[in-house]
Amino acid sequence: MSAHRCRCTRAAPGYTTRVSDTVTMKCSVVVLMLACLRLASSASTSCTLAEDFFTRHNISADDSNEPGPICGGQCCGRGREAHLRNYVRKSAEDRVCAASRPVAELLLATKRTLQEHLTALSHQSQNKTAVLFTHIYKNHAIRAHAPLGSLYDDIRILLRSTGEDHDLGSPPPKDMATSAKKFFKDIFPVAYQNILKLESKQFTQEYEACLKDAYNGVQPFGDVPEQLGSSLSRSLESARALLQVLAVGAGALLDSQQILSSMSSECASRLLQVGGCARCRNHQASPCRNYCLNVARGCIGSLLSELDAPWAGYVEGVERVARADADAALRTLDSRVSEAIMHALENHVILEKKVRQECGPPTTVEVAMLTTPRPTGSRRDPLRAPPPDAELLQFAATLASSRSLFADIADTVCDDPELVYDGNDRCWNGEAVGEYTKALVASASVSDQKYNPEVPAAAAQDARVAALGDKLRQARQLLVSHSYKSSADSFMLGDEAGDEGSGSGRSYTDDDAAYDAEGSGEEGSGAVDIGTRTMIGEDTTYSAPPVAGSAANFRPLQFIFGITIVIWLT
Repeated sequence: MSAHRCRCTRAAPGYTTRVSDTVTMKCSVVVLMLACLRLASSASTSCTLAEDFFTRHNISADDSNEPGPICGGQCCGRGREAHLRNYVRKSAEDRVCAASRPVAELLLATKRTLQEHLTALSHQSQNKTAVLFTHIYKNHAIRAHAPLGSLYDDIRILLRSTGEDHDLGSPPPKDMATSAKKFFKDIFPVAYQNILKLESKQFTQEYEACLKDAYNGVQPFGDVPEQLGSSLSRSLESARALLQVLAVGAGALLDSQQILSSMSSECASRLLQVGGCARCRNHQASPCRNYCLNVARGCIGSLLSELDAPWAGYVEGVERVARADADAALRTLDSRVSEAIMHALENHVILEKKVRQECGPPTTVEVAMLTTPRPTGSRRDPLRAPPPDAELLQFAATLASSRSLFADIADTVCDDPELVYDGNDRCWNGEAVGEYTKALVASASVSDQKYNPEVPAAAAQDARVAALGDKLRQARQLLVSHSYKSSADSFMLGDEAGDEGSGSGRSYTDDDAAYDAEGSGEEGSGAVDIGTRTMIGEDTTYSAPPVAGSAANFRPLQFIFGITIVIWLT
């Protein structure tokens, strides 16, 4: 029996060894499978928060089993890392554009509104001056409408020629001094006919031509036309320069946004390391602030930093010229015309003597009485568009806050507290969650980038940046040249403007302009008793800037970024 047991328990040679190896192998497989399951379960659990982030930002997971080449980590394969890289880059560009776009929109909105304001004001001023002619010249006023329309057409042509496609500093399309002289020269025959009281008669064409030829010699309106032309030139050309430069500044800001697309592939990878690699490596910590600033200043700020000084100079130039001189010039134009007419009336004796020396006694023909269409409105009605002085000051102050736009623009990438940790410890430092100990580069300037610990070599400067800088400097020079000219010349806005709102110009009642006698020479003596004429005062027509608080009656225009800039229209 025992012998039998011995035979039963005796193993063949090598049998015991094979059984032992089999058992060991099976146990190893089981242990390995359990370990893999635990690792898979752990990985699945650890990437849950990262998956939420990727889902929120629509970062797809068309991954391979191979980790991404930049971040690595168990939560991102190559496909996801590529999508994450594009997302981080676009987010950085969007934040930079969000800082500059409202300023561009402010410039364009101000240009458009101010241009519309001055154009509307020119139409109101033209109508008011036409009413003046109707009161003075009665049925012959229609003969002054064409010269009047030509003068105001020139004003509007000058205001329209403000697009960025025009060369900065190019001569204006109309010389307002020449336009003003031509206007007074063309209305001289009508004015002289009124002085001679030729109600039912009109000068012959030959005599009118002689009067115009003699205009420079007889100077019927004194020095008013020359002063008016000079003031119109200064104020309207300054407004034209401002409108043109506003378009240039907005264009420079929009063009600068396109330069961000030239960011290098290396910088796009560094932005990914800042804003995405922590997620791929299963960390929920946000990047350290100084780490983010170093990368943003080196990769984004350095692209545009050369625009810092030109932009600051541009803003300073706009502040110099953001005034309403053109507004005041248009409001007082009808009063200056009235003043010129009064000069001719008050000096009619000398004027008639000069005209007779140049052209002889008047030759006339009988004409049918013309019916002059009366313009709408009244000579005494104030112009309805309130001056934009206060609103232009507010615009200039708002623009001044963007003076350091290009110096600070890269930092906006790191200003979101939801994305960037406002500190430098217990945060993502590019390699792990911990403390960021590298030095913060002083600025985004190209010269400072040699000290940047994250971006060792600054990118070569884009030629477009140099071109934009030159355009901004040219714009500033144009504005400075206009700021040296008088902003309130004594003729248009002198001390006498306070009482009447229109200088020394006077208006007439309907019965004032006609004389009872019929001219001089063969037509009558032409003697006039100026002292018996009745003059009436003017209503205030906003010839001077309004006092503080007057803007309460105006309606505001809201710009999209929450800053109220008010340029008032009728």
